[in-house]
Amino acid sequence: MRDLIAVLGSCRRVGVAEMHAHTDKSDGLFSPEELVYAAKKKGLDVLCITDHDTMAGCDAAKEAGARLGIDVVAGEEITCGWPNKVHLIGLFLSKPVKPGQPLHKTVEAVHEQGGLAILPHPFMPTYFASVQPGQLAKLLSLERVDGIELLHTTPVTSRRVRQLFEFYFSNIEKVGAAVGGSDSHFGEWDIGRVRVLFPGYNGIDLKQAILNRTTLPVVYLDSERIPLIARLHQQVVSLMLLPLKRSLRRL
Repeated sequence: MRDLIAVLGSCRRVGVAEMHAHTDKSDGLFSPEELVYAAKKKGLDVLCITDHDTMAGCDAAKEAGARLGIDVVAGEEITCGWPNKVHLIGLFLSKPVKPGQPLHKTVEAVHEQGGLAILPHPFMPTYFASVQPGQLAKLLSLERVDGIELLHTTPVTSRRVRQLFEFYFSNIEKVGAAVGGSDSHFGEWDIGRVRVLFPGYNGIDLKQAILNRTTLPVVYLDSERIPLIARLHQQVVSLMLLPLKRSLRRL
């Protein structure tokens, strides 16, 4: 980690990225354009759009990014198959990845189109949506991944955090770069809470940094309190409207 800090310290330009953010095309509360504006306001250089099982907001976000000077990376948070429906983030995608496949097949599908496979909020004690230690060990025997969120905003126990860091440093060659993400659903209220520093300033540089494992996730404390009504609204969207859209195949 000291070597990585030294690398970043010697760079002519250090970029700042949000690698995990949602729009109202899945269960976020704000439009792609509004999310890009929030990224600009928070001083980000790169914004990864990672809506659940859809890339419907990526084009609009890219257009807004071109106007505002934010490099937008097209991505998707993909729901894998049973039993616990692990989430996997695909970045630098040209088309959506089909949800509902086994985890290793989903990683394979991301790599087939030249994308990067990132594991979000790992080792959560909730089981659903989060890769578990034994499951990750099995995955790495079949497929490599390109990065894992060592820092995120989902509540976890200190034991789980310690377990994650121990696993990461024991399997760094297969588990890829240390990254992080805010899992933003509330625009300027929560975007950029967990940022990734990397050598460079745009999406191409971010991709190379992930491949080179020269990314550094950091917690940014200057975030705003999310109003209770907004939290309740988002939970309705996430727990009721999003599953309904999935059942009607409108994602």
